Amino acid sequence: MRPSASRRRPESGFSLIEVLIAVAIIALMGGIVAFRLFPHLLESQVDRAKLDIDNLRTAVEMFQMKEHRLPSEGEWPRFLFEGSDGHAHPYVDEHLHQGGLVKDPWGSPYVYQRLSGVDYSILSYGPDKLPGGGDDVPLDSK
Repeated sequence: MRPSASRRRPESGFSLIEVLIAVAIIALMGGIVAFRLFPHLLESQVDRAKLDIDNLRTAVEMFQMKEHRLPSEGEWPRFLFEGSDGHAHPYVDEHLHQGGLVKDPWGSPYVYQRLSGVDYSILSYGPDKLPGGGDDVPLDSK
């Protein structure tokens, strides 16, 4: 004997609408969290770039003390991890260089420029990876 229509148990599970609503709510919450965390991520990348640049400045100053001159742009960044005539050891830790380049948090090499006399500049072009943008992270020697 078959159960009558009035005695059938309701089917268990979720309807498509319920699943779509749940997915939409989760996506909305994820978007809100990402929106709130993104500025902190960018801020931490800028902080890391500043710290890296400070370490690079220290390496340039060590080179200057050993060699009695600033490194040329042609020696950058090779001297950082190969050393120099007056200093056989690397000037920076291994974590700073990747495959012979010293890269910023956005994957671009840091830029070293000799200015005039004993002045130099070390900078990152920032997230846009273009020179002169408002998001460059510079360090000018004093």
